[in-house]
Amino acid sequence: MTVNAAFTFEDPGATAQDAQGGDLTDRIAVEGAVIPYLVGEYTLTYTVADDDGKQAQATRTVTVAPVQLPEVIDPPPKTIYLTFDDGPATFTDRLLDLLKRYDVKATFFIVGRAPGQELIRRAYEEGHSIGVHSYTHEFETIYASEEAFFADFLATEEVIREQTGQYTAIFRFPGGSANTISFFNPGIITRLAKIMEDMGYRYFDWNASAGDAQSNSPADISHYYSVLRSIVKRDGSPTIILQHDPNIFSITALHYFIPWALENGYTFLPLDLTSPIVHATINN
Repeated sequence: MTVNAAFTFEDPGATAQDAQGGDLTDRIAVEGAVIPYLVGEYTLTYTVADDDGKQAQATRTVTVAPVQLPEVIDPPPKTIYLTFDDGPATFTDRLLDLLKRYDVKATFFIVGRAPGQELIRRAYEEGHSIGVHSYTHEFETIYASEEAFFADFLATEEVIREQTGQYTAIFRFPGGSANTISFFNPGIITRLAKIMEDMGYRYFDWNASAGDAQSNSPADISHYYSVLRSIVKRDGSPTIILQHDPNIFSITALHYFIPWALENGYTFLPLDLTSPIVHATINN
């Protein structure tokens, strides 16, 4: 049998009868295992014996195949993807009000345990994309193992489903894919990047940042406005901008940046599986 790579695998099992038609299914012993998120071939061996000690054996080959992802579609020139990490937060409602005023769509990579989860629903209903960022945002826990990453990821997925009625297929690694905080587990990001793509997910880094990650960022709106304007004046290629819900100064700068961008022919789009892939160089 062939199955798509996934977080879990359910063995369809086997049945057995003796020569007299007696059911021996509950005597079947299974050897082997399938790692459902690792692409490859696996063998499960089923063995059963009757009361006379006669044995029978059968094998099942399970092929774990990668999910076929849609092709990337080139967006119009001068396209901007506004992305916001670490919300919902105190200022997310103000941000949504601003985006609604200008009919601009963005992408929110959420923290599952953050308060104000009803804002996830509002963002989704107003046409914004919702992606997984983390549930705990605790790096040493998240990157302890693949299974630890999955647990954190799926907890966030459940929050998204509760608020939007569906799961998402886009995410951003906590700290970004180029993070160095995961060095305590060598190779974890490299492994996860392939595993998650094989399971039908796409992760997005950024090629521009407002530099607003710190809560004590300068209370200088003009600083963020200047940063936002400068980072899109490159060559007209798609720009994925990293910002953070908790930073009111960075969000306020959008009051000036969005009208300027619209007046200068820029288009704002939310991310999805067909959006241009922007990946940093993985360090681990």
